Amino acid sequence: MSNTAGATAFYRILVAIETDATRYYGANARRPAVLNETDAEQMLAHLAADLRALFPDITACSLLAVGAVFDQVQVLRPGFPVLRALEALAADEPRAGAEGGRFRAGLVSVGSRNGSLPAADLVPRDDIPLGSMQLLPVVLHGPTARVRELGQAMEYRFLEEGQLSAHSAAWLEQAFDIGIRHARFMTLTDLNAMLRMQLEHFGFLPLWELLDGALHDPDAVLAVAGATGQRFELRGASVYAEFQSFDYWAGHGAGATRSAARQQLASEYADWTRELRQYVTTLAAHGLPVRFHLPGRSDPLPGSWLQEPAVKAPRPHDAAVTEHSFGDLGTIAVTVVADGRCDHFYPLTAQGLNDIHEHLRNRIPEKHTVAFPGTLLYDERERCLLPDSYRPGPRAA
Repeated sequence: MSNTAGATAFYRILVAIETDATRYYGANARRPAVLNETDAEQMLAHLAADLRALFPDITACSLLAVGAVFDQVQVLRPGFPVLRALEALAADEPRAGAEGGRFRAGLVSVGSRNGSLPAADLVPRDDIPLGSMQLLPVVLHGPTARVRELGQAMEYRFLEEGQLSAHSAAWLEQAFDIGIRHARFMTLTDLNAMLRMQLEHFGFLPLWELLDGALHDPDAVLAVAGATGQRFELRGASVYAEFQSFDYWAGHGAGATRSAARQQLASEYADWTRELRQYVTTLAAHGLPVRFHLPGRSDPLPGSWLQEPAVKAPRPHDAAVTEHSFGDLGTIAVTVVADGRCDHFYPLTAQGLNDIHEHLRNRIPEKHTVAFPGTLLYDERERCLLPDSYRPGPRAA
């Protein structure tokens, strides 16, 4: 149960809709519709009827909802901005203060007017790649004792009895222009448990621990480790992550005990990078920025990329630019030989590689060699990145 408003309280629930996600991609891609005011009113009437069938006493409370569905990463953000925006509507609702301050129950729906919704947090974000699970947020508002009782009952009954009626599900499918495979009521506790199960199944339980801490405790301080040795710390509204360059990772970090033979370090550093990027992408989607710092340091790295001096001096015939990549990860690092020195550049954000290339345009002459070896080139003995070389004869592994 969320914060109270005078003698009343809120309880946050959701309609979890398993959709046909193929509609969101491809040549004829379309996102779920946003309902106008009339359709949003009808939508809430359908949901209220289903809830009354389960909990007749719910008529003593108000229900608030917006005519839109959201991907779970927009709903599960610190502070729950979508749900908080719905609760804010109660302050403007005359029922809350009518009859000498006594609460009056009703249905409060929000739909679009002239294509716009009244609050930015109630607008589904169009920069989020949609998944099959879409959520329709609903807020229960009423006398504190009654809301507490209903909330406890929902925690127990939604799991077994929370499926929407066939009539309501069919109406939602047509109104939102989505394909519905399953639709049911659930609590935030249910959604959190489902997210934990999903992430744990794929080996990302520490990621769930970071999300859970950020969602439910704004003052949480939590340190976790990824499966391949990454270190993350939740502090306040941000996650701090240790960034290990290849040279540090291979010589002193998580890869120091790995064999360097036969390109094994390239493969394992790629695994380390892949998991790091998965954490960063997922946390950012949930509204949790990730700030990188170097090992042994606490100050965040500025900008979108890291520059590190190479361990070994440049050699004759080295390529001016070597793009170290690995499979689906694309470029992991860029080695640059210029002005008698060698440096490695690492993108820290999705924009980082573009920013590195822009920086290099001002540093590298127009006529230069660029190598794309398709892997990470490194010296097996010294365990450090190398630029590609066009020197005749066998090349360092």
